[in-house]
Amino acid sequence: MAQLTTITETVLTISAGEYAAAISVAEISRSFDAVTHFPDRRARLALADVCNSLNYFAGRLDKLASEGGAVDVPAEAERFARRHVELYRRAWAMESRCMSWFIVGPANFPTARNQKRQASRDKAHDVIRAHMDSALRSIERTAWPHGAPGDAIRANHPDAISLIRAKIEKRRNMHALMKAANAAIRAAKTDDRAALAEAVQGATGFKLETCLKIVTPPQGFPVGFASFSLSGELAEIKRLEGRLAALEANQKRGTVETTHNTTAGVLTITENPDAARIQLTFPGKPDPAVRDVLKSNGFRWAPTAGAWQRHLNNAGRYAAKQVLSALQGEAA
Repeated sequence: MAQLTTITETVLTISAGEYAAAISVAEISRSFDAVTHFPDRRARLALADVCNSLNYFAGRLDKLASEGGAVDVPAEAERFARRHVELYRRAWAMESRCMSWFIVGPANFPTARNQKRQASRDKAHDVIRAHMDSALRSIERTAWPHGAPGDAIRANHPDAISLIRAKIEKRRNMHALMKAANAAIRAAKTDDRAALAEAVQGATGFKLETCLKIVTPPQGFPVGFASFSLSGELAEIKRLEGRLAALEANQKRGTVETTHNTTAGVLTITENPDAARIQLTFPGKPDPAVRDVLKSNGFRWAPTAGAWQRHLNNAGRYAAKQVLSALQGEAA
């Protein structure tokens, strides 16, 4: 896709899926008549902003698709372009109601009214920026629902357990190679960097360039892998093993659902290991006081699940008990 727009000196042309539009400098320059001596120049800058925004989004879509992300490029591009252009037109309409200081001052124009209009215009541009940010996050989530390659392994990933096992094994192998490199350095009993590098390469199979870096540390650091590097690897392995044990325990436990009578109605607490979430559901929408209790205990509303939820772990279970206690305490 590469580009959604092309721009000339006078016209911006947009083509995204089934959406097509052409915006001319003459069409929008009137929005800037009262804020600048050069409305045509401002209009060209405004169209350039639209062009850059749409093409940047198209570039991000292409990148996600090229990396193997599950994203419908034409549909996402069309959805974004329609809404983004609509927001820009809204901002230009608000701009047309604003006056520059060189008009407001000499004309005794109502300053407070103008400031209010300028504030509305500024908020309209804030909405444009927010739309770009939210759209980028949305396509990332769509492309990689369980996290992008290289990101942390999410608990709701269908292959989370096998991925963590593989990561633990990789860490263990690396720790063993680090120990082997240090042993080879001690056994070499020489200060010659080339000889040390060859010894490390023979023990680990690392590239010679990597081995030279290992035996040529920064000033003040020991030759080879420092003790804190070894202990850091062990700590990471232990952390991953703990996470693996927790995920396996959740899978073995399966889905657990309990119901409780509270002041907000019947509360259903569900431990959902497939989504890796502990979920709270009510008969209807909780009142503001109940929502405050939920939020203060880390629960957030998930429209797709139709529940208030947070991560399924011991902290999540404790938080659910705190919510239940608070709501049943009110009943008492």
